[in-house]
Amino acid sequence: MATLSTEKPNQTVVLDFLTDLGLRKYYPNKLTLLSFLEVNKSSINKKDVNSVDEIPFDFLRKLFKIDAECRNCTQTCDQEETEDSFDIDDIFTDTGNAVHPLDLIVGLFLCADSFLQQEMALKMSLCQFSVPLLLPHCNNNQSTLMLWTLREIVKEWCPHDLCFTKGFVENNIVQASMPFFSFVRLKNCSLSKSQFLNQILSHGQQNHSMFIHRDMEGGERTRKIANTLVEVGWFLPCGKENIDVFPEPIAFANLRGDISESLTQFSFLYEVSNAIFVFLDKVEEKEHQILTKLQDGKCKLYCVVHRRDNALEDLASVKNTVQELALPNSNIKIKDSRVNIAEFSQTLCETIKNSLLDVKKTMSIENMSAKAIELGLSVDVNITLNQKGTAEDIMTGIGVRSIPHYKKQKLPLQGENWKKLSKLEMRECRIKNAGTVGGEHYKAQLQGEKQEIWKEQQQIKRPKGMQDFIDTLATSDKERRQYFLKWMKFIFNTHSRDTLTALRKKFKELRKSKDAKLIEEIDQELLDSSLGVEHYMREMGLNYEVSMQSDDDADELSYLPSVAAEMLRDGYPLEFLDGDASNIPEKWVTAVLMELHKKVGGKSRLLAIAVLGVQSSGKSTLLNTMFGVQFPVSSGRCTRGAYMLFLKVGDDTKEKLGCDFILLIDTEGLKSPDLAQIADSYEHDNQLATFVIGLSDVTIINVAMENATDMKDVLQIAVHAFMRMKQVGKKTVCHFVHQNVAGVSAHAKNLTERHHLLDQLNEMTKIASEMEKQPTIQAFTDVLDYDIENSNWNIPGLWHGTPPMAPVNTGYSEAVADFKTNLLETLGKEKRNDVKNIPDFLEWMSSLWKSVKYENFIFSFRNTLVAHAYDNLCKEFGEWEWQMRKEILSWQKEAELEILNANKEENLHTLIKIKKLELSEEIKKQEGKLIEKLTNYYRRTDRHVNLIEKYKTDFESSSSSLSNEIQYSVNTELDRAFERKIGLLKAQDIQEKYRSVIEERVIKLLHDFKDLRMSDDQLREEFEKMWNAATANVSTLKEQDIPAKVLIQLKNNFSNRKGNENLGHVKSLEDLGKGPFEIRGYHVDSLIKTFQFMCTGDLTHFANNVIDISVQFALDKCTSDGDYHDSFTRDLLQRIDELLNESYKRHRTNTQFEIDLKLHICGIAA
Repeated sequence: MATLSTEKPNQTVVLDFLTDLGLRKYYPNKLTLLSFLEVNKSSINKKDVNSVDEIPFDFLRKLFKIDAECRNCTQTCDQEETEDSFDIDDIFTDTGNAVHPLDLIVGLFLCADSFLQQEMALKMSLCQFSVPLLLPHCNNNQSTLMLWTLREIVKEWCPHDLCFTKGFVENNIVQASMPFFSFVRLKNCSLSKSQFLNQILSHGQQNHSMFIHRDMEGGERTRKIANTLVEVGWFLPCGKENIDVFPEPIAFANLRGDISESLTQFSFLYEVSNAIFVFLDKVEEKEHQILTKLQDGKCKLYCVVHRRDNALEDLASVKNTVQELALPNSNIKIKDSRVNIAEFSQTLCETIKNSLLDVKKTMSIENMSAKAIELGLSVDVNITLNQKGTAEDIMTGIGVRSIPHYKKQKLPLQGENWKKLSKLEMRECRIKNAGTVGGEHYKAQLQGEKQEIWKEQQQIKRPKGMQDFIDTLATSDKERRQYFLKWMKFIFNTHSRDTLTALRKKFKELRKSKDAKLIEEIDQELLDSSLGVEHYMREMGLNYEVSMQSDDDADELSYLPSVAAEMLRDGYPLEFLDGDASNIPEKWVTAVLMELHKKVGGKSRLLAIAVLGVQSSGKSTLLNTMFGVQFPVSSGRCTRGAYMLFLKVGDDTKEKLGCDFILLIDTEGLKSPDLAQIADSYEHDNQLATFVIGLSDVTIINVAMENATDMKDVLQIAVHAFMRMKQVGKKTVCHFVHQNVAGVSAHAKNLTERHHLLDQLNEMTKIASEMEKQPTIQAFTDVLDYDIENSNWNIPGLWHGTPPMAPVNTGYSEAVADFKTNLLETLGKEKRNDVKNIPDFLEWMSSLWKSVKYENFIFSFRNTLVAHAYDNLCKEFGEWEWQMRKEILSWQKEAELEILNANKEENLHTLIKIKKLELSEEIKKQEGKLIEKLTNYYRRTDRHVNLIEKYKTDFESSSSSLSNEIQYSVNTELDRAFERKIGLLKAQDIQEKYRSVIEERVIKLLHDFKDLRMSDDQLREEFEKMWNAATANVSTLKEQDIPAKVLIQLKNNFSNRKGNENLGHVKSLEDLGKGPFEIRGYHVDSLIKTFQFMCTGDLTHFANNVIDISVQFALDKCTSDGDYHDSFTRDLLQRIDELLNESYKRHRTNTQFEIDLKLHICGIAA
């Protein structure tokens, strides 16, 4: 239809309205998202609204907390009436201390910049509010299609044709094609179309007002600037027929004001709608002209007529228009006083269902932009098209190849080489698989491998897309950079959703075939198909990391940390732990944070708050609700790792909190089903939890009822790990948030459960302290700061009803807000002495990560009880292994003696064969005994052997490996004995057979040099030449590197215990044990004990006594016949352990004392 003109609205009204609300200075589009992320008094404490200009910011703060009651906060607190304050004049005058909610929303959207508009629309959508589709301008009758604003909204739903396969659809709401129904009204209309819409959309749910209507709080006020606004809301099915109103998704548009004053908007809605419902009491002449000029009106126009008593003239005008439009009776719905709203809503529902059958073509909001431009409307996305083009150019080829292949081509630095580097660093710290080559040689070998990989990384040419990404970030101003990153995110998410949907479908089909190999391949492809802006940011960081490996390339990308620091200030999260490789690019993270430190003038005191939780337990949603941020919660991708986000602290709160920034740390979900089958999944989760808890000042443990056990297990390991690491001094404050727990009595009723949880954690902590010999730690609260009364929070469920139509539960947002207020208020009262700025934080992070990398035992277990049970079995198995070795060693000595006593070489060959066969039989016999002991151990009812059932095969394999190792070792010793005997026999032959020859050569030598005057050295040299020629065929033995072998045995002694990091730095024993052993303050954890021992010298006397006994033990071994054997060192260490265990209750020494003492003694022995 043709667009009909109308008079322009009064611009002054809009500006005056914004002035009254205190928003004039922000018009147009000057209000930024970043300003609402600042942590200040108003964002922490609840505050009464005492003036109209406080209303907009109160609304936004509550909206950012996803408080579904925020639309009710549109009047000041002085609205409450009392008998004394009542004034009859107020009935007839507008007091001006309240605003219409729609005017407030329109005013805020007019003042907000593009990114705040997106965030507002997203939060409103979560609350199940309608959002602006066409936003009115204030200077003419035109509107803007809010395509960019709505692009952040992603929804999931289950149409009824997918419910049998339990499938679902996930899509960006502006890209989804669905039926589009519009509701409009004429000037004379006493029905509330918004109220009917809410009734239709709330069917099956508790009543919820998606659209603001006259009977809502503030809805009765006269609208000042919201007329011509078009809102949109969505019905999305959950897949259950008894709940869903409609079988498929539908978009519902609602035009505010009558069509006469909104002709352009009405024309747009008529063009894009599948059906349009016109609410009316009567039709005026102008409206008659508008409606009768509609083309194809009878196909999509429905009239909803309110038949009032004694209004025959009104009905006649309606009849006249209906006849001219030739509308069928089915398109006329009449509401009279005998039918209530609920019944008539049901009639409208049936009409909509019937009209769905006639829908042949649907349109997405994205595809409506062409029609909007044609009608003279503007489209907000048009200002971002240049950045969209840049993003599309960078991601060329993303749809052509699979995501894993795309990442390999476009993001090569984060491929297999980066993961190999991470594993090599872990191996270098933990000295795994060193074998017999020696620790230092193994380290040098690993460092050589690392250097080779770095060289390979340096040879990789930077792809064009990556270079364009870097250039765009570096050269764009703040706004263009934000648009560019948003477009990257949208395009990636769209492609990832499509890819993952196809993979999930394929995975479901393969599950039926039960082809394990194909299922595993698809499972891995699902993991590898994670792709987002964070991967490009990671690649940019690795480009910097690689450039820093070479002085020649260091300057090329030196500007990148400054760019990333600016992004941190703008509210972008920074990945600091790459979850795919389990590594930190330390040079990159350090450079970025130090740049941020410079940019804020050194004022960078931090309060670190982290959240930990099982996957899909709502931890990211919790942080988002607490602080109004936007960590990803459901992008359809599995992103691993940890991210940090900086929130500026306001000047009115800095002194109270003692910090300049709150550092939020969000991590991937623990116990991920996607990673459950991976061999190191326990290790991965435990490392991550320990690192994040240690890094934060406050850790929020997010516990849903169904995963409380998993979180308890992870906490045990984290506490145990802190005991084993050097950085135990810091006590992180710990808060438990129990999700999905409602009821006013929940806190009191769950007191027993909380005590039970703490008792369990205390018991596990005691077990860990015994394992680690740290008697000063007896309770969970000795390691983490936890208050059973004040550190537990019950949070109701997130949704109020059945998603996807359920709004956010108001109780959820209120409980989270209370938690945030209490948390920050408590921290403000407690003056912290350990406040860290960015350089301190970086130093702590590096030290903590180093300790995590050195820890090679505890992270492998589900919880402390399993670790303890495993440790007990290890000790028992070690004893059995030692008994087996001693039995074989005794047999070996007898066999060597028999070989050395043989007289003839022919007998030796036969004898060595016999002895090797006997050895095989003896080893088989001893291995059988060991396996029998292992089997009997697993039959025990104590020591929690049921928890370590899965490790039984590992120990059986160890038995087999031990047998092979012993067989190889003893065969080698037998061969050496054989070679020694052959050498002795050859020497005897030389003496017997060549005695005369040697005498002859000696006489000749004397004769030849008889007349020459030679020095003793010259004579000795000539004799050596003659002797070497005569004894050339006599075999010699290679000298053993005894100090290196002793060091290997010492490190093996600590393989399952704390101390790996300390021993990792020891390269040789040659310089150790030369002076007296010195007692240090850190050898005892108790200050009282330390002072006592320093004064009395009791510990020094004990240490010297152990040293004397050990030295005598070593001397006895040295004077015995035979070469060095590893059993000598093991016996020595076992003797030291016995002495230490005898004195432990008295001296209470720690592991560091044991390490230093053993190093000293082994230095002497070697």
